[in-house]
Amino acid sequence: MSNLVLSPKYIDFLKVDTEREYLEGTTAAGKTTVGIFKFMLKVAASQRKYHVIAAADVGTAEKNLINPENGLLEQFDPLAVYYPSGHSSISIPHIEFSTNNGTKIIYIAGYDNKSKWKKVLGSQSGCVYIDEVNTADMEFLREISHRCDYMMTTSNPD
Repeated sequence: MSNLVLSPKYIDFLKVDTEREYLEGTTAAGKTTVGIFKFMLKVAASQRKYHVIAAADVGTAEKNLINPENGLLEQFDPLAVYYPSGHSSISIPHIEFSTNNGTKIIYIAGYDNKSKWKKVLGSQSGCVYIDEVNTADMEFLREISHRCDYMMTTSNPD
């Protein structure tokens, strides 16, 4: 991974501690890179074990958040391991994240398919990251926003 150079605005963003954060900006503005970094810090600090990353579908989450240059796996290698087909007793896509606060599980969900996102919303989650929230299913948003301690979303201005 190359060294990230952050603007003063993003440095300020990393210092803010709040329960809900909304990042809006043009494509390639850096919101996903800095958002993933802060999200993972919040997951590491959380007392909860289970967390959620949601995008239009699992493939979009992989493309936009998990696998791109400066994405989650690149930023947190070797602490974060992705299991796209599940692993051990967890049969759905997830990330296992080793932290000083124990191993965290981050479920990967698509909000395009109700039967699949219902599988990850059965209980309270620690942290939730929603990619392109402006395209998300409203029922999904209503349900997940009441089931988490911390939520970060990204959206493009279109």
